[in-house]
Amino acid sequence: MLALMQYYLSKDFTVFLARSAEEALEVLQREQLHAVVSDQNLGDGLMGVDLLKRVAELQPHAARILVTASQKLEDAQKAINEARVNHFLTKPFTEQELKNTVGQAVHNAALLSIRDKMVQELKDQLGLGRGAAAKPAVGKPGAPAATPRPKVAEPQKIDAKGAPSQSLIPESERLAFRDGLTSLYNHRYFQEALSAGLLSARRREQKLALVLIDIDGFRRFNLSRGYAEGDKLLRRVAQMVTDMMEDPVTHARSDNSSEIAARYDWDVFGVILCNADVERARTYAEKLRKAVEELDFPEGTGSDVGEVTVTAAVAVFPDQARNEQELISAAEKALRSSKAGGPNRVVLAPR
Repeated sequence: MLALMQYYLSKDFTVFLARSAEEALEVLQREQLHAVVSDQNLGDGLMGVDLLKRVAELQPHAARILVTASQKLEDAQKAINEARVNHFLTKPFTEQELKNTVGQAVHNAALLSIRDKMVQELKDQLGLGRGAAAKPAVGKPGAPAATPRPKVAEPQKIDAKGAPSQSLIPESERLAFRDGLTSLYNHRYFQEALSAGLLSARRREQKLALVLIDIDGFRRFNLSRGYAEGDKLLRRVAQMVTDMMEDPVTHARSDNSSEIAARYDWDVFGVILCNADVERARTYAEKLRKAVEELDFPEGTGSDVGEVTVTAAVAVFPDQARNEQELISAAEKALRSSKAGGPNRVVLAPR
């Protein structure tokens, strides 16, 4: 099983194979890893959860993936509570399930590394020195999106989603990569996350959708209502942008940390939808457009429904673009052409 997993994963990742918990810990001491995959039964009475506990201590940003034959809820709860395991691979699993699980884990670990890098830069600017959150989770500090073959430790199989790091200080996080007005991600983090997302999409042969949302007539709104009301409107639409990011099947709010909503420009929001084709992206954009059109703003008056609208543009990798700049350019061009044709629309970038 180990050799087979190594064969499948080594096509896309640098894999360190460990045949015991001791070997795995040796790898952890000398290598910075994106993810660790461990079987629950390591032999000699050792359990994968115990190994992943040590992983959480030694490399908290490395994704932790547990391979198990158990489907008991109490076993999963123990793994989550004790080892902060976020992903599980249930035996038997397919090659695609293995690749998808590890790929998502590595992607989320890269995003955490980006966040830590930005937080540390802010701390350095403020003269706060280097804290625990500065330790990079990838081999090349500050450039996870450019790392072509992330490292995956495979002591005997693992899964992980990349839970938010508890070492991040909330205020530092907000200042480093959150927009001060809307609390969405800022433009710089958005660009970093898009690079990481495209790298993951290429590796996993998946699509990635970029949606740009522009508030129609926002400058005119500011002049007529005042900048204070304009700020309120930005915050309200920003909240709707995130509220609409739900699972298309279950209609539950998405907790996928790799799906990003950001303040892209003054009155423009950007949304990254991972593993999303044009139909899913268009459905999201149309749902948001309709919700904003029905917005009563200022809320509670009932007299201004329909006054606020948005125009959205959708571009999908690799359908309309081969790289980050082409994807952004396609979305921006589609947004400009849509605005010229009238407000309150959803437009798709041409192929």
